[in-house]
Amino acid sequence: MDGHDHSSRFTRREVIQMLGGAAGLGMVAGCGGDQAAPELPQTAPTLTGVPPNAVIRTLRGDRSPDAIQGTTLFHEHLSIRMSPDSPSATDDVDNIIEEVRIAATEGVGCIVDGGHPELGRDIEALRRIAFETDVHIVACTGHYMGRVYPDWVEGRTEDRLARGLVTDAAMFRLGAYGEIGQNSNAAEMTALEQKVFRAVGKAHVATGLPIFTHNAYGTGENVRPDAGLTQLDLLESVGVSPENIVIGHACCLDDPSASVLIEIAERGAFVGFDRVTGGRVPDPQKVVTIMAFLEAGHADKLLISSDYTGRRSERRPGYGNSLTVFAPLLREAGIEEDVLGAIQRDNPRRFLAFVPV
Repeated sequence: MDGHDHSSRFTRREVIQMLGGAAGLGMVAGCGGDQAAPELPQTAPTLTGVPPNAVIRTLRGDRSPDAIQGTTLFHEHLSIRMSPDSPSATDDVDNIIEEVRIAATEGVGCIVDGGHPELGRDIEALRRIAFETDVHIVACTGHYMGRVYPDWVEGRTEDRLARGLVTDAAMFRLGAYGEIGQNSNAAEMTALEQKVFRAVGKAHVATGLPIFTHNAYGTGENVRPDAGLTQLDLLESVGVSPENIVIGHACCLDDPSASVLIEIAERGAFVGFDRVTGGRVPDPQKVVTIMAFLEAGHADKLLISSDYTGRRSERRPGYGNSLTVFAPLLREAGIEEDVLGAIQRDNPRRFLAFVPV
């Protein structure tokens, strides 16, 4: 997609008709295999900006946003394997369970696992983590980036891809689409990646599930500063409302004035600082960008996470590192405690909350 053309948008009704009707796709709310029965909210959530009947879909069932206490990390990896031949720290599920328990003591109440089949997602492992810790776990689906798509993605229409994503979400009681992205150090998204983004957008329209993206910021000089806006354009073009989108890895863009990120927020989408304590941009520089973003009046559009994959280091000591390592830097920069708390607790719940179709 060239530029930022906001024309040719589809309505929700049009997308559902293209995908074969709401009856066939609306099974998300009713499926879940042997998982816990949904715990539907009995009263309207007190969290502002959330519809009265909104839920957050966790592997332990649907929860009222008010039931999610503590910090929500909207993009981490509890189960990931980039290739069958590459071992992953998350292969040791017992260790990941212990890591999540430690994160709970540091203030984490919910973790979104940004994996899907192409990233080696192990649903049974995620269920163990969900039921053997006190932390709510949100599992996801999607397609990662062009270079790792399965061969069959190219041969399917975007409507068929969308139906597959709806089915996956229904079968495993998934709570979001993500992370979805584009190839590293690429000036443009490929036509295939654009098709996948539109398919994910259509799946969202059919289910209500929120979307978070993987941006190529920080992967090379070919990546355009407006890459996040292009992703937003694609999703909006098929009827996704910006408030249901996080443009991810925004913290990897070298933009101390936060000009691009402010434009994303002004469009209504969330901005994801989901590589704190990691990536090529040093944390102090990320703090500068965040402060510029906050000064522009967009504290309600900022999400923070770390894209952690279970491998501890001095720089990244566990899933709670955005709380134990990065948050102190924000406090030193002068961010007020109530603002920081809203960013850590309220914003991600507001993003994840949706009304099941």
